[in-house]
Amino acid sequence: MRHFDHKNGLMGLSAIFLLLFLAVTANGANPADDYPNKPIEYATHVPPGGSMDVVGRMMQKIIMEEKILSQPLVIVNKQGSGGAVSYGYVFERKGNPYIVLAVTSNSFLGTPLREKLPYNFKSFTPICNFISDGSVLVVKADSPYKTIDDLVADARKRPKKLNQAGASFTSNENMMGKSIQKVKGVQWDFISFPSDPEATLAVLGGNADFQFGNPSSIIEHVKAGKLRVLLSGAPARYLAFKDVPTIQEAGLGVSITTCRGFVGPPEMPEYAAKKLEAAFKKVFESAPFKKFMDETLQQPFWLSSTEYGKFLQEESDRTKVWLDELGLLKKK
Repeated sequence: MRHFDHKNGLMGLSAIFLLLFLAVTANGANPADDYPNKPIEYATHVPPGGSMDVVGRMMQKIIMEEKILSQPLVIVNKQGSGGAVSYGYVFERKGNPYIVLAVTSNSFLGTPLREKLPYNFKSFTPICNFISDGSVLVVKADSPYKTIDDLVADARKRPKKLNQAGASFTSNENMMGKSIQKVKGVQWDFISFPSDPEATLAVLGGNADFQFGNPSSIIEHVKAGKLRVLLSGAPARYLAFKDVPTIQEAGLGVSITTCRGFVGPPEMPEYAAKKLEAAFKKVFESAPFKKFMDETLQQPFWLSSTEYGKFLQEESDRTKVWLDELGLLKKK
């Protein structure tokens, strides 16, 4: 008769139970416990050097230096089609906790209103808003236009001969241009470029007469004496351009500001959205971020995920009315 080896038998049973425990634990592990455990994609619709690319690289640096997250942000530039390329890229990654989309309110809300797309802002998961800023109208330094009145006067003399450069037909910059034309009874053409920096290059190269540009993108060109600022699209004058009138002061309509924030893909896990919201709030409150805001002439504007979701709905309603009035709304 064979005798049971209690010592080895118990060790064998213990090993089996341990393996079963580990298997059950692994299967039932909470993914939120070690999130993030790999890099997070930061998708943006602008090329390197564009506004939200610069913001992303600033965030990337702060997150690593201050150890806000255990994993880095990885910048992914997906420019094209008024932002639709980047929006589609993230939309297709339903439920993915390792990707965040950087958006500007004008393009994010306006593009689906003008184009037939399988998504709109409601398809995504709101995380937070970070920045609110206006724009400034710039011309080449050797342009004959010394003031905004000079530009408008020439547009009146030569209908549809002037060219405004911009990134998207749905952009706030195009809408401000349309508003000025309506107020003053003049007309000019809008030329769409893949990004703001490329629109700026068109002005610098003499291929466009002017541009409403983001202050953070054009400030160095102004300092270098390559561009001249004629008009502020923000509600108040910029300290860096204190002699430049606002749209309201010039009697050209109302300012339209751009909000810059972050959303996740459809059905992003709640643990991931909340973790990123908390991490981005720490970035927003950091000293390097505040310094960055001052240096780039942008206004910090925090909205939580809940507040941001409500804001996007309200802003979408306004954008729809505005596009309809300007004849830019897509036809049903």
